[in-house]
Amino acid sequence: MGLIEELQRFRVIDAHAHNWSLFADTAYLSECLDRFALRGIVILSNLTGGYDPTPKEIVQSNEDTARLRDAVGERILPFCYVNAAYPEHALAQIDYWGGQGFCALKFWVSQHATDERTSVVTEAALARGWPVLYHAYYRPHGEAPPNEAPPLEIAELARRFPQGQFIMAHMGAQFEHGLRAIEDCANVAVDYAGSINENGAYQLGLELLGPERVIFGTDLPGADYYVNVGRVLELDVDDEVKQLVLAGNIERILQL
Repeated sequence: MGLIEELQRFRVIDAHAHNWSLFADTAYLSECLDRFALRGIVILSNLTGGYDPTPKEIVQSNEDTARLRDAVGERILPFCYVNAAYPEHALAQIDYWGGQGFCALKFWVSQHATDERTSVVTEAALARGWPVLYHAYYRPHGEAPPNEAPPLEIAELARRFPQGQFIMAHMGAQFEHGLRAIEDCANVAVDYAGSINENGAYQLGLELLGPERVIFGTDLPGADYYVNVGRVLELDVDDEVKQLVLAGNIERILQL
């Protein structure tokens, strides 16, 4: 059975993508959704403003996500992007976009997960019933963005809000470290988007976290869809587990 035929047996939602580059073109994005037979795609903004976006840039980014959703339709699952370094503005963005059909919160690298302002904004998102997706990278070498959160900080934030649902993006980049950092945090799920896609990452995620805490995501358009989804299809697990990873877990987390 070929890859395309194999994929047709499953519902698939890409739980980590951005509306930059080619995906800023609504026609092209719609074409890709059809080509990949995606039931839905989570849009985490175009990260306008770089490492420390201003309130104006945050507004622009969320407005761009909303326009994409309005043009493409209900298969777009929009997350609200904020910079907690401006907590009052972040709270206002959560309140506004929560009324516009956005369904979760996205943190990137503007502030550490241990920053008190992060906790204030996180609490507001969780009070709305939103999950919180946090970019996390463990960098054994090279210079990280100054406020980038490593996986152990995500664990600390999740323990502070045990009633909340969190998604740690990229499995923390170095998956052996990242997965073990949040292993005992039952309220943290993970995606492997944008990472090197090494064989063994999904396997270790399932072993340490169980089948209900591992989520399929790609980081499209800056990644190869078929390489990413192939890592799930090649798993030596029952189809029921693959279906949880490919769509079931994000459907439950977002209450779709």
